[in-house]
Amino acid sequence: MTGLRDLPPLNALRTFEAAARHGSFKQAAEELCVTQAAVSRQIQVLEEFYGLKLFLRGNRRVELTGEGQALYQAATSALQHIASASRELLRSSGDDFLPLHTTSAFAQLWLMPRLRRLRLAHPDMQLHLISGEGNPDYREGFQAAVTLGLEEHPQYQAQELFSEEVFPVCTPGFLEQHPQAANLEGLLGLPLLNLSASHWKARLWEPVDWAFWLKRVDVEGKPAREAMSFSHFSTLIDAVHQEEGVGLAWRHLVQHQLDAGTLVRPVPQSWKADERKHYFVCRRDLSNGRQIQQLRDWLLEETQALRSG
Repeated sequence: MTGLRDLPPLNALRTFEAAARHGSFKQAAEELCVTQAAVSRQIQVLEEFYGLKLFLRGNRRVELTGEGQALYQAATSALQHIASASRELLRSSGDDFLPLHTTSAFAQLWLMPRLRRLRLAHPDMQLHLISGEGNPDYREGFQAAVTLGLEEHPQYQAQELFSEEVFPVCTPGFLEQHPQAANLEGLLGLPLLNLSASHWKARLWEPVDWAFWLKRVDVEGKPAREAMSFSHFSTLIDAVHQEEGVGLAWRHLVQHQLDAGTLVRPVPQSWKADERKHYFVCRRDLSNGRQIQQLRDWLLEETQALRSG
C-alpha cells in the first residue's frame, strides 16, 4: 500500500484526463456534467499536488505542458484498464443486467415517459441506462445503444428505428400572447431559442439551428431575434415551457408533450429529415440474447408511429 500514497486526488485526475483529451475545460465540464469553474478547481488541485503547471491556458483552448503530456499518457492508460475491468465485472454480474447507451435527451424525453410501459411488458428486465451527448465509441465494447446515425462496425449489427422530423414549438400561453407566431413571418420576429452548434455531438450530421431549418423549409433570410442558445436540448425545452420564446423541436422528443397539450406547433411547416436515422445497435455476439431481443422488439414497437408518420 506504500506506493498508493503517491497517487493524486483521483477525482482531479479524472477531470484532468477529460480536459486534456478535449483540449478544453469547457468541453470537459460538459462531459462530466459540472461547471467550468469546477473543472478549473480540480486542475488547480492537481497542479498544486505536483507543484507543476500541467496546462498552458489559451483564450479558447488549453495545451498540455511536457509534464502534463506525461501524466495524460499514464492517466489514459490507467483509466482504460480500469474501464475494461469494470466492463467485465458488469457483464458477469448477472444475466438480467442490460446496459443501454442513449443521448441524454432521448433518455429524459423519450424513454423516461415510457419506462412504465417497458416495465409492464418486461417486468424482469434490469436496464442500466447510460446517457451522454453523443454516440458511444465502439472501442468501449458497449452492449447496446440507440445511436444518432450509423457507423458500420463488423462486431455490431443495427436496426433502423426512425428518422428525424424537426419543427417549431411553444406553449399554448405563449401563442395566445403572441398570435403572430402562427405564421413564419411573424414567428421570425419573436425570441427564437437555438440548440448551439458548438455543442453538437452528432459527428455524422450537421447541427440544426434556426438558420439551417429555415433553408430546409425554403424560407429565405435569417431570424430577426435569436434570443438564446443552449448546449442541451432538455434545457432548451425547459426554456420553451418557461415561455422564453419558440424553440425547434424533434418530433420523437416532444410528441408526448404535444399530445398532452403542454406544447403546440405554432406553424405547420416541418422538416422531415429522412436521411437522419436513429438505430438500435447491439453487439453481434449478444444479438440473440433474450433481453437484447426483448428490448429491440419493444423499441421497434414503440417507434412504429415515427416510421409510418
